[in-house]
Amino acid sequence: MIRGVLIDLSGTLHVGGKVIPGAVESLKRLRDSGKRVRFLTNTSTKSTSRLWQEVLDMGLCETTSQGQMEDMLLTSVLATKQYLMKHQKRPLCLMEDVSDFEGSVNLSPPHDCVVVGLAPTKLNYENLNQAFRVLLKNDSKSKGPTNNNKLIAIHRGNFLRDADAELSLGPGGFVTALEAATSSSSDKTVVMGKPSTEFYQSAMWPDFRPDEICMIGDDILGDIQGAQTSGIGTTILVRTGKYRADDETKIETPPTRVCNSIIQAVDFILESEKTK
Repeated sequence: MIRGVLIDLSGTLHVGGKVIPGAVESLKRLRDSGKRVRFLTNTSTKSTSRLWQEVLDMGLCETTSQGQMEDMLLTSVLATKQYLMKHQKRPLCLMEDVSDFEGSVNLSPPHDCVVVGLAPTKLNYENLNQAFRVLLKNDSKSKGPTNNNKLIAIHRGNFLRDADAELSLGPGGFVTALEAATSSSSDKTVVMGKPSTEFYQSAMWPDFRPDEICMIGDDILGDIQGAQTSGIGTTILVRTGKYRADDETKIETPPTRVCNSIIQAVDFILESEKTK
């Protein structure tokens, strides 16, 4: 029996500022059935408080309490903040909005690591070159250039469905460029958001078994494969957002179900319990 449902935001419940038809009603059906719901997002262009306000404005949640936000919304930016605080890092941030870090993370130079998010106005040659130099400077004892775990990716998605309904570049290509420039393998880069196992483990309810949790998303790697690797029992891929034809065939273990949208995904969850 599914007791908790993790749901990706962008591409699954909304695209840009437009709610996917039926999303609000589907969430209500889940909650009315007694399911716990938690939103997961790799979005790094906005602060957590701004994201939460957008969730409220779109009608995806009815409560406005701070405690409810902390329980229902897990972002890769917050996961990055916790990592930086734990390891007392002084990051150079290639991000659009660093307000989640202010007051908790030392953002002033000298920098000892680089954080890369989706930052359309920041990912230019000048800033990428500065990031390259930070990575080299903090590896002066090595025999050659390498990021040596100093490169931190809020996530490394290669593309996303943008507000104009077209696909746009994600931060993944820029992370890869810094890895190549520093002659470093991808396993040296710290990835904070989906599909990292640590991110999914922090998203699971401690009183639920992994096989009692379902993940719904539009990203075959970040949402589906990431959840599978983390032990989540049910995965549902939706054909909205960044989904492209035959995505479900691109991983070794197919998702539990492929649905046209969040509506059919919720139908599957609720109907499957009636047959048991």
